[in-house]
Amino acid sequence: MGLAVGKVKLSDYDYNWPKQFEEEKANLRRIFGDSVPIEHVGSTSIEGISAKPIIDIAVGLDRLEDFENYRGLFQKDPNYSIKDDSDKDEVLVRRGPEENRTHFIHISEKTSTRFNNYLKFRDYMREHADARNKYEQLKQELAQKYADDRKSYTAAKAEFINEIIKEASK
Repeated sequence: MGLAVGKVKLSDYDYNWPKQFEEEKANLRRIFGDSVPIEHVGSTSIEGISAKPIIDIAVGLDRLEDFENYRGLFQKDPNYSIKDDSDKDEVLVRRGPEENRTHFIHISEKTSTRFNNYLKFRDYMREHADARNKYEQLKQELAQKYADDRKSYTAAKAEFINEIIKEASK
């Protein structure tokens, strides 16, 4: 499990990914407590499709500013790094060194569009085989094209992801 920063390499679905999520969720529970939603999202949460071997996790806080109460706990642990240029509505915490990132922890407000879109996309993909198959094909094509350019790989998937979120919102 894990992948170097900036690289794109897809792995076949691994039935250990849910277990790896649960292990990290237990770590995050020690930091955030029991009342904060912690969800397995991204392709590793969708059985049967390939994915970059990085576990994506969505954490929903009441207010994004509340992350400051937890920042020091992440900074003390050398396994974690906080992305300094995170988006305005999300803080990204990464687990693993640059040469082998294993988890992306997306922290946002639990009522935010971003947090809810992670769940909508995951749930729709779990329920619709045709969408999973199209996404799988797209990802395979893009992974070959952008093996050394993860930003372009991610950007090229955005239109498909946005269409699925629109469909899931109906």
